[in-house]
Amino acid sequence: MNSNDPFSTVRHPVDRALATAVAESGEDDVRTGRYREFGESIRQYVRRHLDARPGYFVLGGLDHLTEEQARRFTVAVSRLAGDLLPQDGAGALLRDVRDRGVRLGEGATGRYSDSRQGGSLHTDAAHRPGRLPDIFTLFCFRQASSGGALVTVHVSDLLELLRAHPEELAALRLPVHFDTRDDTPGVPLTTERPVLEFRGGRERMYYLRDYIEIGHRHPHVPPLTPEQVKALDLLDSLLDRRDLQTHGRLAPGEMIFIDNRSIVHGRTAFDDEKPVDGGRLMLRTWIGLPEHGEGTAGAVL
Repeated sequence: MNSNDPFSTVRHPVDRALATAVAESGEDDVRTGRYREFGESIRQYVRRHLDARPGYFVLGGLDHLTEEQARRFTVAVSRLAGDLLPQDGAGALLRDVRDRGVRLGEGATGRYSDSRQGGSLHTDAAHRPGRLPDIFTLFCFRQASSGGALVTVHVSDLLELLRAHPEELAALRLPVHFDTRDDTPGVPLTTERPVLEFRGGRERMYYLRDYIEIGHRHPHVPPLTPEQVKALDLLDSLLDRRDLQTHGRLAPGEMIFIDNRSIVHGRTAFDDEKPVDGGRLMLRTWIGLPEHGEGTAGAVL
């Protein structure tokens, strides 16, 4: 399932004047009647592309926005799809995904989003206590000089192969401990959930192998069983299969919405040989959908 441009059939251009107006109007003003049609388009894209395959869609034609406008646009449009969820203990609703000079799992708080590493396919926020995002977005404001392509694998493709391994599939449905990557006082060191769960009428995956292994190294957490390790190894081998992966590189001024329930994702390692204004910069939001919903947002325009 590979393509030179996997986003070509799910890329939706946004009128430049409309994008600027949304960015200048702010995150709450876009709920007014003036933007009713745009809001309905966003929710239609969620139903059409996220509740079914491929599990993502892209808004294009946003390269004229300044960085501040891009930040405001990202938050405002995310609110049209659902509820914005905090991404850290401080309650930040927008996070810069950029190289902060750390490696995945380094220290108590080092995250994948702080590094330039590739691989380690995962779902977002599997390590976070509480409500998890059903959707996440990335606004590409600056791309790396090389690398940094998005890599995605659909959960349905994994399940088709895992059904031939019933013992490993059963082990993936057992709870594991994810390190929370948060040293905020009062936040637990780990959160417990299964890697694979049938919820809301669909299969959902929660995964980042490194965070699971770090979580099970805490003194109060029992080690993974041999059956769980075998299951995780099998899952990793499937995630590494290029025939199951789709690779696509966002261009500056493109914003992707990805279904965090059914897409396991990562990126290729990136390099900024001659970084411009700080190098690669993606702006990320996490979005929650109503538990009783069918992929539509609860906001009323």
